[in-house]
Formats: sequence, C-alpha cells, structure tokens
Amino acid sequence: MFKQGIYAAVFGLVVLAFGFYALQLRVVIGPVILLLALIPLAGIMMARRSLRRAIPDLVFGSIDTGLLVIPALWGGILFGVPGAIAGGVIGDALTDGIAGFFEGSIAEWLRRRGVEESREALTTALGKMSGCLIGSGVVLSLALAFGFHPGLS
Repeated sequence: MFKQGIYAAVFGLVVLAFGFYALQLRVVIGPVILLLALIPLAGIMMARRSLRRAIPDLVFGSIDTGLLVIPALWGGILFGVPGAIAGGVIGDALTDGIAGFFEGSIAEWLRRRGVEESREALTTALGKMSGCLIGSGVVLSLALAFGFHPGLS
C-alpha cells in the first residue's frame, strides 16, 4: 500500500509542478489543466491498471471539481480571494454529494454490465485526480470562452 501511495504522490507532484510553472508563466490555465489530466491517466496505464475501472472515479472527480469551480469563480469575481475560498468550500460540500450520487450510479450501472469496478487505492486516487483536472479544466476553459477570466490569463 505504501508503494502505491508513493506512486500516486509522484504523479500528484508532477501535476503540481507543471501547474505551478504554468501559473508562473501566466498562461491561460483552463486548457493547461485539461492537459494536466493526462498525467494521472498515464500513471494508471503505466501501472497496468484498467482505465475502465477508473470510470466512476473519473466521473466523480469531473462532476465534483467541475461544479466546484463555478461558485469559486463567482465568489472570486464578486468578493475576491475570500469569496473564492468561501465559494470553493461551500461548493465542495454541495458537489461532493452530487458527484457521489453519480459515482455510485455509474458503479452500479457498470456492475450490471459485468464491468468489475471494485476500488483499488491507486486507480481510485489517480482516477479522481484526473477527473478533477478534467472537470475544472473544462469549466475554466468555458468560463474563459464566455469572457469570465478573473486572473485566469
């Protein structure tokens, strides 16, 4: 278990490093975050784990963090950093419930179709990490496309 934790942490640190570097360069962050989602997906494949088993985690992460970004953006636009923090915290509480419902529904749907989706620490960790990056990258990219960019570019 410790070895898998280190493995997942390494991919997390790589995502963190590239994300930090992108922020230093002041590049448009939405598309960068979408690209960063490929890093934990690569980790799943390099560990020879099934991406299909990570589908519930990818769905959870995408919905959870994708929806969380919306109140965080609104809070940031309306009230600055404190508003972004409050929007993120409140949004996280709400979206965990919403995303958990969908995650469970997808897991049940997969089981009915014979896809084994039992949880493994590594697949769950990297799947949720990638899903969170996908969801937030999509929302931030859409926000930018619609002209909402509080310091995003």
